[in-house]
Amino acid sequence: MQIGILEDDHDQRDYLTLCLEAQGHELAGFERASQLLRALRERSFDLLIIDWQLPDACGMELTRTLRSEHGWRGLILFITASQGEEDVVHALQHGADDFLAKPIRPAELTARVEALGRRFVTSDTNYLQPKVAISDQYRIEPDEHTIWCGEEPVALTQREYQLASLLLRHVGELYSRAYLLEMIWGVNGDISTRTVDTHVSRLRRKLGLNGSRGLRLKSVYQYGYRLESCATAPVKSS
Repeated sequence: MQIGILEDDHDQRDYLTLCLEAQGHELAGFERASQLLRALRERSFDLLIIDWQLPDACGMELTRTLRSEHGWRGLILFITASQGEEDVVHALQHGADDFLAKPIRPAELTARVEALGRRFVTSDTNYLQPKVAISDQYRIEPDEHTIWCGEEPVALTQREYQLASLLLRHVGELYSRAYLLEMIWGVNGDISTRTVDTHVSRLRRKLGLNGSRGLRLKSVYQYGYRLESCATAPVKSS
């Protein structure tokens, strides 16, 4: 993958580069957020690794800006010295696809990047193909990785798009948190499930999956989630 690293600590940046180049990835390093933003106007990356503390920006705020203002839909791995649960939640809520706490362990770093890479290429896998029921209120454009809600495209991260696509194409099917973690995030389902819950909450808000448009994203206690059809809008089978 083409990976951009935004890390102001020179030694840490070199360390990340060394670990990932050994796995065959192509790396570009940046010390300041302004440098990364300029680079994004000239080239593309599959994955960005962004540190929390930067000399000219807050990494978390930069992540939010990339998603909401620049429309960047690539993968983002957020790194920080903090290991607090609240910080993990904030990073995911601001648009990060995954979170890694310092000190960085090489095996964990490469495993997480590989898992993100598997999600990056899932646009060709079966569960993202338009084969099943989709509400008349929603349209999925696989080539553009875009979901339309009514007449408007909805800005979604890569993970949000993949999760929404899976649920929309399988209306009525119950998915466990463990299954979603494995399919969308490529990680073992035994880890904390807050990541799934956070993304589901964002999808409810962004796509209006509260029943008002004919679909309701319902939680099943201590298990997972099911997207259910309501009477408001008809659901068609393809």
